[in-house]
Parts: sequence; C-alpha cells; structure tokens
Amino acid sequence: MFPYQCFVRFIAKILPTMTTSLFDSFEDALPTSKELGLTNLNNKPTSESEETPKLFLLDGMALVYRAYFALMPMQMKTKSGIPTGAAYGFMTTLLKILEQYQPEYLLVAFDTREKTFRHERFPAYKANRPAPPEDLTQQLPYIFSLVESYGIKLIMQPGFEADDIMGSLAIKFQNDCEIFLVTPDKDFSQLVNSKIKILKPSREDDSFDLYSRREIHERYGVYPEQFIDMLTLMGDSSDNVPGAEGVGPKTAAGIINEFGSLENLFNNIHQLKKPKVKSNILAAQTKLTLSKFLVTIKTDMDLAISLSEMKPTSPQNEKFFSLLQELEFKSFINRFKHLSPVTLPSVPDAIDEALERDEPPVLNGGGVSAPVLIQPHTLGTYHLIQTKAELHQLVLSLGEVSEFCIDTETTELDELNAKLVAVSISYKEHESFVIDCLRGELTDIEVVSALKPILQNHTIRKIAQNGKYDAMVLNKYGIEPNWVGFDTMLGHYILDPDKAHNMDDMAAEYFGYKTILYKELVGEGKSEKLISSVPIESLVQYSGQDADVTLQLAHVIEAKLKESPKLFEVTMEIEVPLVNVLSKMELAGVCIDKVMLAKLSETLSKEIDYAAADIYRACGGEQFNIDSPKQLAEVLFERLKLPPKKRTKTGYSTDVRVLEELAAEFPVAEKILEYRSLQKLRSTYVESLPTLIHPKTGRLHTSFNQTVASTGRLSSSSPNLQNIPIRTEIGREIRRAFIPHHPEHLLLSADYSQIELRIAAEVSEDETMRKAFQTGEDIHTRTAQLVFGVQEVTKDMRRKAKEVNFGVLYGIQPFGLAQRLDIPQSEAKEIIDSYKSKYPKLFSFLKTIIEEARTKGYVETLRGRRRYIADLASKNFSIRNGAERAAINMPIQGTAADMIKLAMIYVDREIEKRKLSSVMILQVHDELLFNLIPLEEAEMRELISQSMKKAAIDAGMKHVPALVEMGTGKNWLEAH
Repeated sequence: MFPYQCFVRFIAKILPTMTTSLFDSFEDALPTSKELGLTNLNNKPTSESEETPKLFLLDGMALVYRAYFALMPMQMKTKSGIPTGAAYGFMTTLLKILEQYQPEYLLVAFDTREKTFRHERFPAYKANRPAPPEDLTQQLPYIFSLVESYGIKLIMQPGFEADDIMGSLAIKFQNDCEIFLVTPDKDFSQLVNSKIKILKPSREDDSFDLYSRREIHERYGVYPEQFIDMLTLMGDSSDNVPGAEGVGPKTAAGIINEFGSLENLFNNIHQLKKPKVKSNILAAQTKLTLSKFLVTIKTDMDLAISLSEMKPTSPQNEKFFSLLQELEFKSFINRFKHLSPVTLPSVPDAIDEALERDEPPVLNGGGVSAPVLIQPHTLGTYHLIQTKAELHQLVLSLGEVSEFCIDTETTELDELNAKLVAVSISYKEHESFVIDCLRGELTDIEVVSALKPILQNHTIRKIAQNGKYDAMVLNKYGIEPNWVGFDTMLGHYILDPDKAHNMDDMAAEYFGYKTILYKELVGEGKSEKLISSVPIESLVQYSGQDADVTLQLAHVIEAKLKESPKLFEVTMEIEVPLVNVLSKMELAGVCIDKVMLAKLSETLSKEIDYAAADIYRACGGEQFNIDSPKQLAEVLFERLKLPPKKRTKTGYSTDVRVLEELAAEFPVAEKILEYRSLQKLRSTYVESLPTLIHPKTGRLHTSFNQTVASTGRLSSSSPNLQNIPIRTEIGREIRRAFIPHHPEHLLLSADYSQIELRIAAEVSEDETMRKAFQTGEDIHTRTAQLVFGVQEVTKDMRRKAKEVNFGVLYGIQPFGLAQRLDIPQSEAKEIIDSYKSKYPKLFSFLKTIIEEARTKGYVETLRGRRRYIADLASKNFSIRNGAERAAINMPIQGTAADMIKLAMIYVDREIEKRKLSSVMILQVHDELLFNLIPLEEAEMRELISQSMKKAAIDAGMKHVPALVEMGTGKNWLEAH
C-alpha cells in the first residue's frame, strides 16, 4: 500500500472525530466529556421507560459540514465529476442513527439561504461566515433528495434556522417522546431537560456522546436553563454575536453560577470582584440584550407536523436507488439491494476511485436501512434434504397437500445466468425443508426433475414471494412459469400499494419478526462471500426461514384480501396470472440494431456540440459548464440579466419549467432545453442500450415491475423501456432501432386509443362525452366544436382541444394551459370555462372523487383496485393539492392499468391455446408490442383485437367502447 493511501485511510478514520462544524468554532478549545471524566456516556441513549417512543431531530447542515471536512482529503467524486464526500458522510451518519438507536420517529432539519428573523434585528448576524465551499453546495440537492426518497421527513423554513425548527418540535413533543437532538452545535444545550437530550458525534471515535442535564453542567459549568445567559455574556464569534469583551467560557460560567442569571447580575453588578470584567460587562450591557435575543433558540414555531409524518421507512422507490447509482455509492447499493424495486447494474464506488481499493472507509460507523422493530424470529424446524431418498419422501408428502410455499436460492440475481444453490419448501407453518443442490448427492437438475410433476400439478397451489424471479429461474430447467398460485408480494401490494412489500418488512409488520437478512448470511463489501460457500447450517436457517415466513404471510395476507372481495379478485384475476405472462415476456427479450444506434450516437454528439456552440454564442462567446446549474444560473441571471423565475435552496433554479417559461421570450433557454434533451437521449438510450444486451441471448431483457407504481401501472427497469420519447425526431429514431427477433419476422403494435378519455367518460357518466365515443366521433374535433362554437374545426383548434381534453383530467390550470398552447392566460381560462360548461358531469365527478377520498381514505378503479390517499386534509397547499391530484388520477390511470394487464393475460392465453409462435415482448403504457410471424398476422390481429376489447369490458368499461389500433413494420417506429 502506498504511503498516501495509508495516510488517507488514517485521516478518513479520525477526521470525523476531530472536525467541528463551522457553526461551532470555539468548542474544540473546551475539554471533551471524556477528558472531564464523565461517566454514563453510552453509545445508545437509555430511555427512562422502554415504552416511551424516541424522536430523533437531526441538525442537517451541521452534520453535512462535519461530513464534508471529514472526507475532504479524499476529494470524493464520481467519474462524471460530481463531488460526493459530504453526501456519503452524511448518509453514513444518518444510517448509523437508524441502525444503532432504532428511532420510532426521526426528522432532519436544514437551514435555508434566506435571511432569518435574527438578521432583521441584527443585519450583521453571521456576517463573518465564509461562503460554503462550492463543491459542498453542489451536493445539497442530492442530500435533500436522498433523505426524502429514503422515506425520512425533511424540513426547512425560510426565515428560521434549523435550530428553531428542532427546538419547536422538541418542546411540542417532549410529553409524547424522549427527544434526542443530534448535533455538534453547543447552542442546543439550552434545550436539555429530563425529556430532551443531545447526541453529539464524538471527536474521539465513531460513537455518539450523550448529553443530559448532568453532562451539560459538567461540560460547560452551567445547567441548561443558565446556558443562554452564559452564551450571551461570552458572545459567539462564529455567529458574529457580540459579548462582553474579555469574558470567555470559563469566566462567563463562573459569573452565571455566582449570580444565577443575567438579570440578577445586572441588579448586583457592584458585587463583581474583578474591576476590568465589571467595566466590560457594563459597557456591553445594551448590546447584551440583543445578544440574548440572537442566541435564544425559538421554541414556539407553528409547525403542522404530526408524529406519524416523522416515522422513518425503508427505501424502496426507484428515485432513491437511481440517486445511489448516479452518486456511485456502491457500498450503499450493496447494502440496500435486497430492498430495491429495480435491478441495479454494478458501479464503481466514489471512494474506490479515491483510494483504489474495494471498500470505502467508515465515517461514524456503518449503517443499514431504517430498522423495523422487533423481536428476534424464533426459528421453526428446518430440515436439510441432501439425499435422493430424502427428496423422494418429500415429493411423496407434497403430493398429499393442498398447497405449499417454494423459494429458491441462486448463485446470482440475473435470472438468465443464475443457478440453483438450494430450494426451500414449506407446507406447514414453522416447518420447512431445504433441498441442497450443491453439497449433497443431489444436483440442481435432479432436484428440479423430481419437483417438476408437483410444480406442474395445478390442483396443488404453489405460494411464493416475488414468484416471477423463481419462475424465471426454474424455467431454465424446463418448468413452465405458470405454476405461481399466490404471491405474498403482490397480495400485500394490493392491500396497500404505498407500503414496502419485501418479506423482511412484511414479517415485521404482521408478526414482529426480525428475519435473517441476506447480507447477514453472506456478508457485505469486501467480506461478502458466495452463497455457495456459506456453511450449510446457516443456509438452512436462512432459506428455511424464507419459505416458512412466506407461508405464514400468505395466510394472513389472503385473509385480509378476502375481507374486501374486490381486492382479492384483483389479486387473483389480474396480478397473480400476470406473473406467468411477464416471465415469458422477460425471457423472450427484444432485439435492437446496434449499428444503427452507433450511427445515431455520432449524430447526437454532433448535434450536442452544435447546440453547445449556439449557447456559448448566445451567452457572449465565453465557454462555461452548461451542465453545472450554478454556472448556468450565473450566466443566465447575472451576466445576461434574464428574469429569474424561481429560487431553490442553492440559488436560482434552471430546471425545465423555468427554462420553458423563459424560452417563450429568450431563444437561449430553448437552446439549453434542446441541449439537455439531446444529452439525456444519448446517455440514457443510444449509448446505454447496447451495453445492456445479454451476452447469451443477444437481446435486451427488461424487468417488468408490478409493485412500484401506486396506480397499478407496470414499470420497467434495467433498462427502462417505457420512457422512450415518441414526440421528438430523435426519440422516434431510437424506436426505429428496435427490430424483430429474426430478419423475416415483423413487429406488431397494438394500442388502446385515447383510453384515459374513454375511461373518464365511463366513470363520470357525462352523456356528451360518452356519445362522442359511442358514435365514433373524433373526441378532439368534437371538443373543439363544443368549446369554440363552430362546426368547421381548424388544426389549431383541434390541437388546443386535445391539450385541454387531457389536461383537465389532471387538474390543469389556466397558467399551465397557456404555457402549453402559447396563448394568453385569459384565453386559456376562457377555454377551460367553456370546457367545463360542455362536460359538466366530468367536473362534478372529479370533485366527488376528492370528497369520497376524504371520507373513505382511499380511491378505487372500476375493478376495485385501491389506493389510500394521505394528506387530503393537509394545511400545506402544495401537499394537499398533490394529494388531490393523486386522488383524481387513480380511478382513471388505475383502470387503464387493470385494462392493459387483463389484455396481456387474455392475449397470452389465446396465443397458448392456438399454439402460435408469435410472442408478446413489450408493454409500454397502453401499447403491446409483439414479435410477429408474418404467416400468423391475420390470426394475431383478430385475437389481439378481441382480447383487448374483452379486457376493457372486464375492467369496467360497460358503456364506452375501447378502440384498438394496430400496425406492423420492420421496426417499432414503423409498427407504431
């Protein structure tokens, strides 16, 4: 190891314990609690009552600064140059809090860039603070997004500091919880009482030091209720708060201890024995009133936050994992991969790049996902099967049961490469059988051959957790993927789509189990070992638990589903049968033309260079980093003096909406939008897709996710093929690169036309809109006739009608419509008002949906799929408005999801029934894509049309007909 690497490892270990926040300049001059010989400083807070819930309030910016300076020597960056040290260090500290202390409630508070009420009183407040480093401020948006997408409450309030937010919440909830303020900032000492304590990151190791009332007194020489007066006397140079000249911490503490308070000091100033100190305090008396105001944390902010909003969850959304991927946090990706709703490709770690080694250094210890509660799982009786005789006996037993749960352990997560390590089976709660496929006398092929008759016996129900994975793995061994009879992940998703659906979280939710995690079985990072090398006893406990707990979950979840028969029907008639369909689609894969994409990449690179050159010319000729929001904002709003539209936490915003608004008047903004679009298309699709072609099949194998979108819509990942644009020329060219499996085949596209408008007509019972669809009129033309009062409709009228048709379903306002149509806001308002008068029942329905959601707490599709809507009563307008939009979206988008899923099931059944060779390969929104054998085209068109129309009726479309449009071609664009 090079000396530099040794030094960096050493610095990475000790700096988190040495560095202080910029908010805490004098603190290192004071002795630490351990130097003072304090006892009762444990790493874990001790509750006065184990039943009292704990609320942790984190001082976000102070912890970010601490992390930044701790990892600064390594200058952590991604390959694209994004600085990541502060984000990595902060998240490590946050995860350590979650893992070590298991808080019932947690919130992170941040300062804003705006001036506070203290600045209004004293403009020089904090005026001596240096500006935060640019590479730190660049990381703040990532940190905010990481926290929020993890499922942790984050709050900041213009005009106030994080101290005030934390102080107000601490006082508000001190009678309900034990409060722990996580901060290196000494000022919080004034808040400590029997219910409120401080957790301060230690300067000596990777632990936290606990400060209660006694420790505050031992550390600073005063009790918490005297701390404000002490701080007032000594002032705070880091905040530019004036004090009495020559009065330091020890002198101030001595004076306050002698006189009890500032008020008593001034009443008895003559008793001060040191003349110089007395004259300095008298000289400062007037400004000390101001100082006391400045150092006093506000504790009476009106914050409409409930405890339930501060309950941490586990990260299971695509945004969180995409952020980890973008920041190249390999260690975090590995830590959370068992929770990921998508399959993440491997990435280099940003710290790997700094140290050229396998594992990052640990900052304030390691961490895991937000822990759920709980008591250890009392394992059942788990049997190891390693001989042919034992396997034969198990198969005989399975032939006599009505159901059993099956789970597979494999060498890797890639279904096309994965090989079986073990198969676990449970047909009785608290008992399971683990079949060893590697170390006994049984091979994986022999195991599957023995189980095949049972798996293909559909009179015996098979239960699984994420059964699509098991089905695809077993398909390689010749088992058709149609054996899944119930899936606990899917059932739980139908009960409440916004919850976490992995087995570990569900076991905690329903049984209070603390299950064995995968990382506990194989280890993490450099110490991670192959599952095939795990001791067999450990593998049996882990794998046996999976089957056993899943069987228990199936019984509980199925019972809960049956309490609402419609939910049970959605599970058993839509989601579970879809497992078979999706498995076959993913295994079939799609083909792409790599040569065409390579040429398109060259074209895009030239277009990006042209766009960049145009931007530089429009901005005065000087080059800058167009991809840097900070540099771009400086050029647009400071150099060119364009009118800023929105401020963010880090400065002027240059997001899409801002640029779109500016583009109407300033061509440079339109050019920047074009530049960004071209870059995204190149990186996300043109350059990325060829790298994702599977080496064995030569095709792309996307993963379809059933439990990600709350509306019921499918999503796809690795790669995401559902967001390829169709409206731009480049987007259309990307679709042209999708080709059939064989040169003699074709692609067939089948699409529901205007399905969301048709569903709106169905659910709202608006006669005018229904009649237009029933008589086969073009709905956009008909709307234009009604809104504009004409019979002859121009293209421009139809365009405006189309925008308003789709926009009003999701709450578009005059301002938004004006922007879309490039018309005055007054005209947009007239169009919307006219629309409302022509389709009155549509708008009364939208209002009814929100009212019913407030009453019932959820909204439903026509089939009964349900989504629970929180925050409809929120006092925050933007939060409440978002909840209302979600309530409106669900009946329409959710019904469309039910419809396309039923269509996939029906089409697949017909293809199987007729023994056709054409296959379904993609589902994108309301479109299905098929690899078509030309000789089967007529039959395929007929069965697809019938199946999709039947699916619409079965999804609830009883009065408005579905229109199915189809096309074929040598590529996706031609077919669509």
